[in-house]
Amino acid sequence: MAHIVVCGYMIRYPIAGNILAYFHYLLGLSKLGYQVVYLEESGWYQSCYDPSKQIYSDNPEAGLKAVQTLIDRFDVKAKVCFINRDTGTTYGLDWDTIKQALTTAEVLLNIGGVCWLPEFKLCQRRALIDLDPLFTQLGKFAQEGLENYHTLFSYGVNIGQSDCIIPIHERDWHPTVPPVVPEIWTTETVIKKRFPFGTDADIPFTTIANWKAYGGITYEGKYYDQKREEFLKFIDLPSHTSQTLELALSNVDAKEREQLEVARWQLRNSQFSENFDNYQAYITHSKGEFSVAKQAYVKTRSGWFSDRSVCYLAASRPAILQDTGFSNWLPTGRGVLAFSSLEEAVVCIERVNTDYPSHCRAAREIAEKVFSYKVVLPRLFEIAKGMKPSIHSVFQNLGKRSSRSY
Repeated sequence: MAHIVVCGYMIRYPIAGNILAYFHYLLGLSKLGYQVVYLEESGWYQSCYDPSKQIYSDNPEAGLKAVQTLIDRFDVKAKVCFINRDTGTTYGLDWDTIKQALTTAEVLLNIGGVCWLPEFKLCQRRALIDLDPLFTQLGKFAQEGLENYHTLFSYGVNIGQSDCIIPIHERDWHPTVPPVVPEIWTTETVIKKRFPFGTDADIPFTTIANWKAYGGITYEGKYYDQKREEFLKFIDLPSHTSQTLELALSNVDAKEREQLEVARWQLRNSQFSENFDNYQAYITHSKGEFSVAKQAYVKTRSGWFSDRSVCYLAASRPAILQDTGFSNWLPTGRGVLAFSSLEEAVVCIERVNTDYPSHCRAAREIAEKVFSYKVVLPRLFEIAKGMKPSIHSVFQNLGKRSSRSY
């Protein structure tokens, strides 16, 4: 089976929600039989976060331990290495082994574009996976080495479509979505929690979010920001429904936290999400997800879909989500419900509560049919290799607004 090098951003920021955005690739590729080397470089000075100490430094040990723990737990067949780009110090593998891995790999998958070393060019085929549409195309990410990729993918599934304003800069951006490994969301413990709550309004719809993240960006005279601006548009939602709504937030100041509490949002500090078991338990104990998206994803009609939301779906939890344009390609109305206004959000909540078990089943079905690693990753690999994908995909209907519902 093919040998693949995967680059990402797990070691430098070993928070469970962030790790899973990349770990599902490693786990999925391993399950499909690929030989995987995970390679991450430091990127910038003092880029490594240690959650237990809540400090940044150049020491990647906390991140290496967190990643290795998951690899051991799920029996992932992957080697892990980290490189300090300034000192040349390597962890996990020595330089000769790293260069050999790059030389013999059929594909290098750079997830997110926050890694780049000249040695990446040793790999015969290189692909970038853009996780942050608009921000990547405008140079916030993947500035280094962009011209050296053979293939570009984006979670901005609508890029190139008439209603999406993200610039393509005369490059082909192939649509892709975050993969999930449904098996890790259906352990015995998770199964027991699948329908524990019925339609009890006291059990919250939840989400986990960074309130401000890395800030906004200007394009053609307009400013495109983060989730904060979109959440504030829906701040009065709790007063329009009896359903409890909870936000697990980071990077929100005291004034805005108070503003949300006054509006009857239930708030929780997101620090629990540092640990995988706590992160998974939070999702599986939720009735489902209710969330907005980053303003940049919404205003551009990017078609972006969240790597966190696919975890809710895999855990049989319905997701009520602000529409970024994903309704262009993803069947909605059951399992995944899209809203653009406060009134639509209220209708979606009541619709799920009216027939909760069927929405749970539909959520799991969407996870398996659309976002499973068995669907997403073989197609990704074939395109990255310059081949025509053989696997059927929802993206074959890209650009045709879906009227189907699960």
